[in-house]
Amino acid sequence: MLNDYERRCLADLEYQLRSDSAFAARMAGPVPARPEPASPAVPILCALLFILVPLVMLLFGWPGVLILLDLFAAAIALVLLRRRAR
Repeated sequence: MLNDYERRCLADLEYQLRSDSAFAARMAGPVPARPEPASPAVPILCALLFILVPLVMLLFGWPGVLILLDLFAAAIALVLLRRRAR
């Protein structure tokens, strides 16, 4: 429960907000559109890398892992560049 002083402060605040025409116009305006949710490409690429590194290490050794990491970095860069272009 609010005491008398708090009620007066709240009423004064409400009055000031209603009398501010710029604020009232912003609050009555249309709601801005939400951005599209980001695609899950980066988490999927990370999970794929997590799965592939041990397999590539067993089959091809360190050179294979380095090539895989290069391909991963290029794929992440491509995804981020395409997101930025939108």
